[in-house]
Amino acid sequence: MKTFCIIFIFLLTPQLSFAAIKVGVWKENITPTSSELADSCMGGYGLPLTNPRCGVTETHDYLSVRALYMANQKTQLSMLVFDTTGIGDSIIHDIRQRVNELTDRLDTGNLVIVATHTHAGLDYQGIWGGVDKEYRNRIVDMAARSIIQAQSMAKVVKTFAAQTRVPVSNRRGWDVVDDSVTTLFFNNRKTNQPIATLVNLSAHPTILDGNNMQYSSDYIDSLRTNIERNRGGMTIFVNGILGDAQFNTSDRTFEKAEEVGNLAANAILESEKEKKKVRGSLDVSTISFNHAVTNTAMLQLQQNGVLDINLDDKKQVSVDLKYAHIGKDVSLLTFPGEALSRLGLPIKHEMDGKYKLFVGLANASYGYFIPSDEFGKIPGRNTEEMFSMDKYAADEIKQAIDLKLKKYNEPSSLGDGYSKGDH
Repeated sequence: MKTFCIIFIFLLTPQLSFAAIKVGVWKENITPTSSELADSCMGGYGLPLTNPRCGVTETHDYLSVRALYMANQKTQLSMLVFDTTGIGDSIIHDIRQRVNELTDRLDTGNLVIVATHTHAGLDYQGIWGGVDKEYRNRIVDMAARSIIQAQSMAKVVKTFAAQTRVPVSNRRGWDVVDDSVTTLFFNNRKTNQPIATLVNLSAHPTILDGNNMQYSSDYIDSLRTNIERNRGGMTIFVNGILGDAQFNTSDRTFEKAEEVGNLAANAILESEKEKKKVRGSLDVSTISFNHAVTNTAMLQLQQNGVLDINLDDKKQVSVDLKYAHIGKDVSLLTFPGEALSRLGLPIKHEMDGKYKLFVGLANASYGYFIPSDEFGKIPGRNTEEMFSMDKYAADEIKQAIDLKLKKYNEPSSLGDGYSKGDH
């Protein structure tokens, strides 16, 4: 009888167990084939359509799309992470549509499509010349099949979390930057073998400069390779509050990119020694954001069919942000562009739990989000302002996020199924 009572109490106390989720992963090589090269261009450097790096034929390390599927009995959260500078709205739409054509088992409402922001990847936005039409269609189909395959591979996992720091700096001269790295480790619950490592780090993958003529994921390549070699499983990298964050170096070589990636990977692997068990379940809610584009250059590019963003009749963009929790300890927020540190860090501070993942360039690539009191105020620097859709976009998206975070922080609120008892 005593044994039965102990078992009964254990079953009614989920917070004592690991997070009750399944995880599956898959990846594919998305480097263009020889027939797709001529009409495809690299993205990331220079003004739109100036000095395009098109027809690149050499590859240093292959580009990938990596699929991560997470789910409990009621909720799914999926990610498709592309090695590219940013992803256009029509590509994101077409991937979701293709998934829906292939299966009715995957919740495309909670499918997040993310760019790592490597400047040695292809231009999926159209700003610097775009990509071959056949290549575009191929990656849409490949991405859709990848997340379905990840779902089919999903296993019940043990989830762990850890944090560390890396030496990044603020390129706009502020003394604030997100130098933290938050990592989730997913191990097969039965075998304890690693399935996936999700890394959230804030820094531009721009060790390689605009003179580079080889496809690469920049420092992300050695970061992922190092972790996979030493830990096993698949590593998925998602960039964070990256708008003004970078690794400082004047050495713009592949050797330096490898060194930086290994430095970060070694810090992550070391942090695993202090990892903490994640308890509880998965919950996902949505934050809707609408805002008018007033940047005349962006409007003209969009009207000329160059920039792949969807605007309504009021010239507004519309995008869903996802705010997810795994139990009480882990929260994850997706963000539709490049948040600057003075925007992203206050948001991250208000997120729930000890382990916080801020995922930039997710579900949209709407350029830089700059606090209005910083807009145009950095002497001799306007790169971020030139690629910002509006001076007040950052203020308004922060207001929308703050409303959601406030709701979750209210003791009386259950918040879209998230148990405040787990909070």
